[in-house]
Amino acid sequence: MKTLSAIFLMSLVNLTGCVADQATFKRAGDVRINNGEVCIYTAQAGPGDVFTQYAVYSIDDPNPQRHAVLLPAYQACLPNGAYQKGETWVAEYVLMKPGGELQKYAVSFIAP
Repeated sequence: MKTLSAIFLMSLVNLTGCVADQATFKRAGDVRINNGEVCIYTAQAGPGDVFTQYAVYSIDDPNPQRHAVLLPAYQACLPNGAYQKGETWVAEYVLMKPGGELQKYAVSFIAP
């Protein structure tokens, strides 16, 4: 009986997996709208900072597409998309500092 309990417990751990390998986007991102254009950016970005990854998706999208990029982040916006008016969108992106530190940001917005 103990062996069966141990096997069950090990199976349960394997099924649930480890959450430490999941990305956590805990910093608040920034969004501004100029003439109907959405600008997703990071106010904390400095010279030499780059975006290394981003995903902008509808809040209803269960499987967002992520883009690996190397784009300047200082005083720059992420590439703009065709956002459906009135729909809620989420942006998750990674900023890399010149020393290699990665900072993960997330922000949600309603398309104008």
